[in-house]
Amino acid sequence: MIAILLMTLAQFIAHTRAELAKGGLERVEFQGTVYWVGAPPSRRLDARRPAAPVVVLLHGANDQAGTWFAVAPKLANDHRVLALDLAGHGESGPREGPLPLSMMLAQLDAVLDHERATRVTIVGNSMGGWLGMLYAMKHPERVERLVLEDASGMMWPLSVPLVASNRDDAVKILHAVHGPDAPTPDWAVDALLDPHAGDLMKRVIAGGVLEYLVDEKLPSLKVPTTLIWGRDDGVLPVAYAEALQKKIAGSKLFVIDGAAHMPHRQQPEKFLECLSKSSSPSGHE
Repeated sequence: MIAILLMTLAQFIAHTRAELAKGGLERVEFQGTVYWVGAPPSRRLDARRPAAPVVVLLHGANDQAGTWFAVAPKLANDHRVLALDLAGHGESGPREGPLPLSMMLAQLDAVLDHERATRVTIVGNSMGGWLGMLYAMKHPERVERLVLEDASGMMWPLSVPLVASNRDDAVKILHAVHGPDAPTPDWAVDALLDPHAGDLMKRVIAGGVLEYLVDEKLPSLKVPTTLIWGRDDGVLPVAYAEALQKKIAGSKLFVIDGAAHMPHRQQPEKFLECLSKSSSPSGHE
């Protein structure tokens, strides 16, 4: 923890991606998209064994595939894992211009085709969950299960700014994302105050996000769906999760104590436990 507090943003991102590699995932480049692949060693070595079930990990806005470093290697013990750098994020192009969600959906479709992944579980955090919903509505035959982790996509008033204009804003954003008692190292505050910190969000917004809101589309979501939420999420609170769950027929909701907007990083073991439970017939926790 002390080492992470002393990092710069670039060093932290490099650390997360190095952890993916250390955990056995391999970096792949395909048509301008960078993604990471991991699979059980036994399934990789023995082509006669049935293929491992595929789990696709989709990060949120202003994030990158390395965000899954605490859970992806463990998931790869039993699954084939695909962790994408979404369009314009991480090492994926394009580097300029709007980033409409339709571009990211096409990117996801191309990667799944390239990997010959015909049936997948999609796990999406924040904007990644929004993309997961849109993809499952469009391609229900390809999505076996959908897991929404603090997923955006509905119209909801935000209590924190999307972009920080001063240090107080930056601390407020960090506490909303990571929890009210989370540390706010200087490098994280400075990263939010960088003049280019909001560029990715602006490019996503420039892609016309309002037309992709799911409020009225959710009745068409027919795949088995689980919501995993951080109790301390200050971006999209549990009340939002409950409203989203009501709109998705048959969905389950698991709320994790000690986590905020990114349970997969803040409480990785509890997140994996909820992910495992999500295929059971139990309901709200």
